[in-house]
Amino acid sequence: MNLLVLDGHGGHVILKAILKAQEMGLNMITLPSHTSHALQPLNVSCFKPFKTTFRNVRDVAMFGNNHMELDKITLNGWVN
Repeated sequence: MNLLVLDGHGGHVILKAILKAQEMGLNMITLPSHTSHALQPLNVSCFKPFKTTFRNVRDVAMFGNNHMELDKITLNGWVN
């Protein structure tokens, strides 16, 4: 079973999208409008802790290095 979780935005729940999902064997569920920030599983369980930790590491590095500029290579290294 494949599951596609969508927020309640009206543009995501259109007949063409529903039919295509069914054709591809996807089960779709939609979260109630204006609740995705609290209910989306990855936001709550994965992305929020990651962003909190990342921001803490960034803030410590910037404070300890006279507000150095952070480039994409540095940021990518931290994530790894």
